[in-house]
Amino acid sequence: MSHLLRRAGFGASKTELAQFRKMGLQGTIDYLVDFDDIDDGELEARLAAQTFDSTSKGNCQKWWLQRMAYSKRPLQEKMTLFWHGILTSSFSKANNKPAMFEQNELFRREGMGRYDKMLKSVSRDPAMLIYLDSQSNRKKAPNENYSRELMELFTLGIGQYTEEDVQEAARSFTGWQLRKEKEFYFNKNQHDFGIKTFLGQQGSLDGDDVVDIIMQQPVASEYIVRRLWEFFAYAEPEQTVIARLAKVFRTGKTNIRPVVRAIFESEEFYSARAAQGLIKGPAEFTASAIRTLGITTVFAGVHRTPVERMGQDLFNPPDVAGWDGGIAWINSSTLMERVNLANTLVTDRKGNYKFDPQDLLSDTTANSEAVVDSLVDLLLGDEVSEATRSVLLEHAKDMGTSPAPSGQLVLEDEQLRSLVYLILASPDYQLA
Repeated sequence: MSHLLRRAGFGASKTELAQFRKMGLQGTIDYLVDFDDIDDGELEARLAAQTFDSTSKGNCQKWWLQRMAYSKRPLQEKMTLFWHGILTSSFSKANNKPAMFEQNELFRREGMGRYDKMLKSVSRDPAMLIYLDSQSNRKKAPNENYSRELMELFTLGIGQYTEEDVQEAARSFTGWQLRKEKEFYFNKNQHDFGIKTFLGQQGSLDGDDVVDIIMQQPVASEYIVRRLWEFFAYAEPEQTVIARLAKVFRTGKTNIRPVVRAIFESEEFYSARAAQGLIKGPAEFTASAIRTLGITTVFAGVHRTPVERMGQDLFNPPDVAGWDGGIAWINSSTLMERVNLANTLVTDRKGNYKFDPQDLLSDTTANSEAVVDSLVDLLLGDEVSEATRSVLLEHAKDMGTSPAPSGQLVLEDEQLRSLVYLILASPDYQLA
């Protein structure tokens, strides 16, 4: 259950974890995947009570981090994060327009629907049109940037198309521009209405036709399900897994939701290979810590979010390929930022991050070993190395063991916070 909640979202608070365990694994999968009817009014009210400038990268980051930490639809935010790392655009090139905020909402709205439909929406998206230079894609001088990345990074992968395909696709997208850099419009005077030959098909093609032809290629279904599997489960999946998911993708007419459900229902997803087989990205690390600890924050007064300091500048990926992820998230600098955040979370009793560590314990923590077990269960899902567990037990053995009249162990606030810190800073907690 904890593995599912980490991968399909950002972990779970003590209350949420208890609720999901009562629902059972299949019930939880259904809840996570079929989130459209879940009332997220509490989150929306929280955000509405604050003032955000959609042209400010920092404001957008704090807005989105709150969505990750507090949404009752965690998979919706996780999918938005997935698409943000694949169908990339950036604030750096959008030049402080609300386009990046609107693109984020597009991913949230369409991220579990038909991929062909979302690609057509992204092809018209202002942030993408700016980012990949579609404004300069004109019939007398086609710009190949978008057509190349559409195939290389969004749908097919390297080696599945020719340079002629790139050129013909670019011609098909000519005239797809922005009016006053705010909204899409089709400039027919700049569109090439001539005959094109693309991936073996011929006609007076436009951008939508290009997307349709791409989605007919068998490799397209394998490409996107592989990206989904590697995001949610583990790298270099078996071909049998990819073939099975690609069939679901094709049968569902490019719908993403059935594929995601199939991932969470597969045996391989819960295998030893998948268990703690990924490294939490900075956004995941931060949002999951806040969510799991029950911290209340709006990131007020934070000049640069913890996520940015750890190497993930949300709304501003480093390039069109997004972030490398995996082991690239960890270096001497970013690891120190993770440890620093862990320290901030457990010591900032009255500042931006506030929580009561007593609330994390189960009702039967009658001795120091039970305290460790309770925290490990909540924060690590009982997936802890012997080395880490030994350190935690050694640290906890000097804690008071005299139970209160209720039978629950009474601990000093500082003692309990130090134990939480050790878990957050442990190698085990860096793993998803």
